[in-house]
Amino acid sequence: MDYRAISCKELEVMGAFRSPWLRPAFEAVDREVFAPEMFWGYDTDDDGRHLVLNKAADEDGWRRTVWNAHRSLIMQMNDAVGPEQGPFKGDFSSSISALDIVFEKLNQLEVEAGHKVLHIGTASGYDSALLCEGVGSANLTTIEFDPVLAAWGAKNLEGAGYSPTAICGDGLDGWAPTAPYDRVIATAAVRSIPRQWIEQSKEGAIILAPFNTLYARGGLLKLQVREGTASGRFVGGACYMWMRSHRPEHRINPGDESRKEASPIDPDEILGRGWVLDFTMGLYLPDVSFAHRGEGESRQVQLWDRSGTSVAIVNYGDWWGDNSVTLYGSRNLWGELVHAYSAWRNVGQPHYTRYGLTVDSAGEHLWLDEPSNVIRS
Repeated sequence: MDYRAISCKELEVMGAFRSPWLRPAFEAVDREVFAPEMFWGYDTDDDGRHLVLNKAADEDGWRRTVWNAHRSLIMQMNDAVGPEQGPFKGDFSSSISALDIVFEKLNQLEVEAGHKVLHIGTASGYDSALLCEGVGSANLTTIEFDPVLAAWGAKNLEGAGYSPTAICGDGLDGWAPTAPYDRVIATAAVRSIPRQWIEQSKEGAIILAPFNTLYARGGLLKLQVREGTASGRFVGGACYMWMRSHRPEHRINPGDESRKEASPIDPDEILGRGWVLDFTMGLYLPDVSFAHRGEGESRQVQLWDRSGTSVAIVNYGDWWGDNSVTLYGSRNLWGELVHAYSAWRNVGQPHYTRYGLTVDSAGEHLWLDEPSNVIRS
């Protein structure tokens, strides 16, 4: 079965080739060359361990997954574990991104021939190879934090006939020796935009990065650089693994003193409406995390701030009661979330793609519809 041709047809229907250079790039770059012979898929066993797809054991299944337009290939967990260790349950730390989001991002990047591009997160080298097709190897710098992955990705690129500047280093610092860049693209998620990316960009450059908050993951942020300031909207969703130094550290140590109050709203109205609202609330409260526990009338949500010194625990059952909200620390995190939800409702419940960020020397500013309409600084 020609899974590559099947994938090509599906991607075409999805508009993945709307930038003219992308279909020739898809045809030129063989994804199988950049895929390891073993990787984890999304299927799990009874213990929740991800199962390994092994080319030697099931070549047809391996190839079908490689060309699946909607599946990432998981190459590493917990920063060091590889699929040769067999079924495993852990935190994903490197993958080859699914074709649908790879090509959506490259469309959003608005690459033109001859552009100088900084690609952050080389991994296998597949995305870098596509960019080489678009701008030429001489115009691409690709950087990878993990030394093992950096060496493997560089080897894959060389074997496929590409010769970009391939660096092992921290992509958050950019790469000054080949700057300035017309385009900066990240294949790992950040929760703030590094100043180095802006400083190493040309006037009018585009910076495209998956963007997470501690509250919710998965936005795709597209900024344009003007006079040392980067500004732009969220243009869609993109669920990527964290840049390693941007991963949240879940520390909770609020002390013993607490206070009680009632909730003014059913928690399910805020927390039960899906990812789109979660991501939007995270834009208002980027330093707050939450998690659920319990079932039915015993269900609770716990919120905590980045320092772990303020915590809120909210009961779903009898949420209107005087003791339904327990607060620790100096901040009332449930009150802050309710306020953010009310503010969102009062401006007409806008979709998250109407929000944008401006990053300047003073910091990061969230806005709605226009950069002048600042919601949070």
